[in-house]
Amino acid sequence: ANLNREGISRPSSLIPALEYSDKRAATELAQMKLLLQRFFRMYWRTASYNLTRFGVALVMGLLTGITYLDTNYSSYAGVNSGMGMVFSVMGFVGVISFNSMVPVAAKERGVFYRERAAQTYNAFWYFFGSGMVEIPYTFAAVLVFMAAFYPIVGFTGAYAFFTFYLILSLYVLFQEYLAEFVVFLSPNVEIAEILGMVVNLITFLFSGFSPPAVALPEGVKWIYTINPLTYSLSALATVVFGDCPSDNSNAIGCRRMENVPPALPSGITVKEYLEINFLMNHSEIWRNCGILFAFVIFVRGLTLLAMRFLNHQKK
Repeated sequence: ANLNREGISRPSSLIPALEYSDKRAATELAQMKLLLQRFFRMYWRTASYNLTRFGVALVMGLLTGITYLDTNYSSYAGVNSGMGMVFSVMGFVGVISFNSMVPVAAKERGVFYRERAAQTYNAFWYFFGSGMVEIPYTFAAVLVFMAAFYPIVGFTGAYAFFTFYLILSLYVLFQEYLAEFVVFLSPNVEIAEILGMVVNLITFLFSGFSPPAVALPEGVKWIYTINPLTYSLSALATVVFGDCPSDNSNAIGCRRMENVPPALPSGITVKEYLEINFLMNHSEIWRNCGILFAFVIFVRGLTLLAMRFLNHQKK
């Protein structure tokens, strides 16, 4: 009987109803700060992921460098071998980054669903934190790879080194962000991995390397045009093979190619060969870099939409 009173078991008419002015208890700034702190602490403590990526980057750089040690980039076979080296570097480094990111994103997805259901934070700040934390680790891992790979294969020049480094880092970021996107898009990890492999297979086939861009059928050139690997590969290849600042320069791009087939004009330079056969121009490096950056932003936008509107949690 004592409990059946206003203010105890029944709302009191003297006390106003409890109302929240904001959807979440924490401010937007607090959400950003705490989620950034959470992701950076998580990555710092996930030694198995980050030490593995640095170790793999070092081993990949050494193995690739030793494989292409003393390659003659003046001959027809040597230039094509060098192009294959750049293509394989992007393929191996990119796919390894993609496959490494999938389980990390999948593990955190369940936690994200629970915390979003409790309105703990805005999906945007989770998206922001998960993207920002990858940047320093990715640039550090690619730098480890470049330090081992670049000098061994015979490439020189500080400007070319850092340009190559920037473009490769952007491509690795693209692969990692693509992995996070397919994880939030797919109902489970298995489908996410299959979807990612299909996307990567298509980009590899129509990147303009094999078959070369000039030989692609008209019906599939639209895939070549919308392919992020097209612009990444073109930028990387022209950094090391497409630069010819002057006719008497010793740069690889200025060298006259040896043992060229009859289909190519005699005396053709490496730079001209890239322009004729692969449609890759050194003057378009920064345009291609900008397009690659736009692809990175586009994938991040799709990831945000998937986080905000898709929920594969089983009820």
